This record gives sequence, C-alpha cells and structure tokens, in this order.
Amino acid sequence: MAQNGSFKIKNQEHRRTTWQECVAERKRKRKKAQEEVNWAKYFAKIRGVCPWSYQAYMSDKILVVDYSDTDFKTFAKLFGHTEHEAFVYKCLGRSSEWLNKKCDHLNVLLNHCEWLWSHPEHEGDSTPIPVIIQQDKENLEKLREKQGYFDE
Repeated sequence: MAQNGSFKIKNQEHRRTTWQECVAERKRKRKKAQEEVNWAKYFAKIRGVCPWSYQAYMSDKILVVDYSDTDFKTFAKLFGHTEHEAFVYKCLGRSSEWLNKKCDHLNVLLNHCEWLWSHPEHEGDSTPIPVIIQQDKENLEKLREKQGYFDE
C-alpha cells in the first residue's frame, strides 16, 4: 500500500528479517569473493616444487571442487574412472590438523591414491585456502621419478 509515494510494510518484524537476510547475503558474497582463488596463477607459482601441475591444470586435468561430507566419498571413488590427474577439494574453514588427520585416514583407506593437503597457515608454496589433493599414487610416483624426486 502506497503512502506518500512509498510502500508501507505492515509487519515490522518481516522488514527486519528481510534486511538481515540482505546483509547476510552481502557478507556471504564478500566472503566468497575473498575465497576465490586464481588456480592458474597458483599452479604457475609452484612449478618449482610441482612442475607438472600447471600444465595439468591448463589442460583441464585437475578438477577443483568444494569439499562436502555428503559428496566427498562419491568424488573420491569416481577419481580412478576419470581422465583427471588430480582432484583438489576446497576445505574452507578446516584446520591443518583436520586436513592432516583426514589425509592420514584416506591414505590407509584408499591407498591406491595419494592424499595430500595444504593450508595457507604454512605459507611458502601452500595453497591460499585449505585443500585436500587426491592423486593416483602410481602416476604420481612416475611423475616424481621423471623429475628426479624420490621420497626418503
């Protein structure tokens, strides 16, 4: 209902809820924008320690997805049936301790893959957001041998 060229809302509580939802949505969008990662730039940066990652990413051989408890097992099991060299699971809000424990568990449970993790608190070549990385163990070992890298 218009009153002096403006709309009058009968229920003030509804008005406050709508405003709060609007503010919350803006905060979510701002946070999402901060969490966006330029993966091409990141993989180019780490060429010294992982020379194959940039080319693999640029060839769509690395899939980057959001981690979700409900979807993770499905993605993890499908990995071997894809043409991807790696899956990178974005684990926003997870600690390095959580990532480490999760990867230790996965390296035992799904040992045909190598499960690695990275967290920005470790700086250096770490990812800008917390991630778990899934790679085929055999292929990764071949890539490492080509580069002269041997795990001690």
